Amino acid sequence: MKSLYCSGFAPDTQFCASEPNGINIGLTNTELCVMNRILPFLFLIFLSSSCKKMFVYHPNEVRPDETDMNAKNIAKLAAVPPASSFSFILIGDTQRFYDELDDFVKMVNDRDDVTFVVLDGDLTDFGLNFEYNQVAQRLNQIRIPVISVLGNHDMLANGTQIFRKMFGPENFTFSYSNTKFVALNTNSRETDFDGTVPDINWMQKEVDDDDGFTNVFVVSHVAPFSTDFDKSLEPAYQEVIRSNPKARLSLHAHEHSWALTQPYEDDVDYLQVGYTGERNYALVSVNGEKHTIEKKYY
Repeated sequence: MKSLYCSGFAPDTQFCASEPNGINIGLTNTELCVMNRILPFLFLIFLSSSCKKMFVYHPNEVRPDETDMNAKNIAKLAAVPPASSFSFILIGDTQRFYDELDDFVKMVNDRDDVTFVVLDGDLTDFGLNFEYNQVAQRLNQIRIPVISVLGNHDMLANGTQIFRKMFGPENFTFSYSNTKFVALNTNSRETDFDGTVPDINWMQKEVDDDDGFTNVFVVSHVAPFSTDFDKSLEPAYQEVIRSNPKARLSLHAHEHSWALTQPYEDDVDYLQVGYTGERNYALVSVNGEKHTIEKKYY
């Protein structure tokens, strides 16, 4: 082991440090250099012992504060008496717009004409555990059910694992009154357009399983006409919806811009909601086979 010394001084050189009470403490050069090396580590130990959450977060951490939030909220929605007409809110891309999300929570809680909220992906910016927790804290403050869909940003780092723990499966269904919702992962770019996302076979099965429902609405983050959607699967996605007359609406986010179109000329509305940073959302009202969509601000 090499002797420790500071450049320009012999190892046994004496240094004096004066304390406030006038006592001088003599240190050799070796002792002084050792102290210089260990003091930063002692400082870190002090910080970690004095701060409850010092160095808690790591990019690969998978430790969400909440679990199974979608299942819990779907159960909460199932307890709401069915209505012949109802309204729900669609928002997207909350990412790190925490102030805007706080205001959204207040706005929703002040309303009494909305049955539930669908958060259509990109809850986070980088798929990090602490981002998921930040959003979950706010969603838990909303008094009506909130159901969340996986976005492309949510798949970064270990985000997909966190989503599955915090919210549940990336492909799932739920229903309210006369309408079935088929929610699925369409973030094809995050899987290198390998033909597995979206899962068309699963989608076909769930869209076709419409007994007892008047409407089937499909919900996914990336729209089929987006450049981030697997182009080899776009015709199949569109055909699944077109082939079922009850499938009347496809809901999306992702592009940070509002669009309501019928891109395939099949009388099916494709809604692309804006993003939370612009403080806008879609109010979707359902009455029998009819639905209306309004762009709202808060």
